[in-house]
Formats: sequence, structure tokens, C-alpha cells
Amino acid sequence: MSVTPWRRGNVPGSKIALKLTGEVAGKILKKAKNPVIIVGAEALKTKVGEELLIDYVIKIANLAKIPIVATANTLSAFLERNLKPALSMGSIEITDRLRDPEWSLDGSKPHEIAVYVGITYQLQSQLLSCLKIFAPHIKTIALDRYYHPNATWSFQNLSEKNWIENLNVLLETLT
Repeated sequence: MSVTPWRRGNVPGSKIALKLTGEVAGKILKKAKNPVIIVGAEALKTKVGEELLIDYVIKIANLAKIPIVATANTLSAFLERNLKPALSMGSIEITDRLRDPEWSLDGSKPHEIAVYVGITYQLQSQLLSCLKIFAPHIKTIALDRYYHPNATWSFQNLSEKNWIENLNVLLETLT
């Protein structure tokens, strides 16, 4: 069964994202050697049940020991939650850096997986498209509840209930 983009204008070409489940996402992140999470401002207002998406991202990052890049105005929200992101930078700038196969946050080995979450759909679509076309060395995961065909792996378009279930399974898989 094919999955359609959440927005009709998102035409991804012949290479589209594989459908992701919470369990598969957890397994991918457990195996990853040097992943990174890029978090946008939507994480500050998107609810996941009674919590905010940013709180789920922190749980994922802590369990999988993944560094976070705070974009937009998320830095202060992370600091309020006693988490110091590895970097604070615009989503376009960090995506541009990830195109470089030699670059990493800490200057050691390059990132092989970039997780995008909490960025407006239209912008995230373009960021993922950039990496898909210009950075074949890096795989991408979209954790928002709408399908992103330009990612390597993405949740399909999910109801809020199914999205929360998948995020909870992701957390369980990481423990």
C-alpha cells in the first residue's frame, strides 16, 4: 500500500521514504553509531498526550544517548528542562553542515543518521529533500505524525492516538 504525502505539493520523485514504526525507529537508533536529532519550534507546542513533543524528544535522546541540535527558539526550553543541546543553530544551517560527509558536531566521526522532529512540514520537507539529493552518506528519520516522502524513514500519516502509541513503542524499544 502506498503512502501519500500529507501536503499535495510535496512531490518527492522516484525515491520515497520507507514506512516507519516505533519499534523499527527504536532499533535503528539503537544500532546507530553517531546519530543526531534536529528539533524545531513545533516541538514546543505540539502535544503528545499530556506532554509536549519536546519532552518526548528529550526522553529519546537520553535513552539512545543522541546529541540534540536546538533550532529556532527551542534552546531556552531545553535549558529549562536541564538539558544542554550539543548545538543551537538554524535548521537550514545544520542541514547544510550535514551535507558535508566529513562534518560532525564533535569533530570526530560523521553522522550517519539525522532525526528531524518538530519542524514545520513545508520546511522539513525541503530540508529532507536537500539531504536526500545532496548527502547520500546520511540517512534521515522523520518522527512527526505526517508522512515525509523525502526522508529515508517516516511514519505514515497517523492519527494522534497512533502517533503517540508509536512514540511510546519507540521509547520502550530504546530501554
